Amino acid sequence: MPDVFISYAREDRGRAEQVAQGLAQLGLDAFWDTDIPPGQTWADYIEAKLAQCKAVVVLWSEHSTKSQWVREEARLGRDKARLIPARLDGATPPFGFGEVQAADLGAWRGQSNHPEWMRFSQAVFAAVRGVDAPMPQIQQTQWQAPPQQQQFVQQSNWPSQNAPAPADNPVALVQHSLRMYVNGKGRARRKELAWFIVLYLIVASVGYFADWQEGFDPVTGQINSYLFRVLVWLIFICPFVSLMSRRSHDIGQSGWVAALAPIPFVGAILALVFAFIPGQPGDNQYGPDPKAVRG
Repeated sequence: MPDVFISYAREDRGRAEQVAQGLAQLGLDAFWDTDIPPGQTWADYIEAKLAQCKAVVVLWSEHSTKSQWVREEARLGRDKARLIPARLDGATPPFGFGEVQAADLGAWRGQSNHPEWMRFSQAVFAAVRGVDAPMPQIQQTQWQAPPQQQQFVQQSNWPSQNAPAPADNPVALVQHSLRMYVNGKGRARRKELAWFIVLYLIVASVGYFADWQEGFDPVTGQINSYLFRVLVWLIFICPFVSLMSRRSHDIGQSGWVAALAPIPFVGAILALVFAFIPGQPGDNQYGPDPKAVRG
């Protein structure tokens, strides 16, 4: 019989597992893996687990606030007075759940002595074992608050596709852009986009010169060959879209904005705009601040 039921969106599975592991260190059995055994329906299985548990932990995030199932599980927990919510990012809990105070685990990455985690875990432990039950002593992992923003630490569960931020020099930034050829996850700095544009302009100029050598018509004065310019564009289009997606994430916007990047003129204007908009300081829902973390 589980002590705690953890409700979350599938996009936050890594963070849910992290919470379950933290509660396990306190001796609490958490149900978080919602794989349904053969022969049972989702509704019956989940409802039975919710009925058995003594605390319902709901992890609110940009994804879970839009999930019908998470809302329903949160409603059942609230109706039974067992709801203990926590926020993983800046998303606002759905209507009807804002009156229940939520812990802020946005900057928590598994440290046992993180202030918000300690407050949250004590509330869960008290709901399961009782307010007078002594909490077990566990090995403390060091946490220090940075001067301004919470630092992103190595224990993070951001998607593994997010490569470490590159060193702060043009060569490393361009190499990182090319290495993330079709990977639009994570975040990218303005400087990375700027140096990528510089590289493209250099290579495109070489392509233009090659086309001039290949197809210049001395009678009309026109360049009739587009072979090398098209080839350059085909080589750069994928890393450009990927980079625009990560640049969009850095300012807190959806990566789908990068779908406009291949459109002639529109993509150029968008890249110019993105090259000047500063990124959000600190971590956001798309990953760590690329200015704060360097590989």
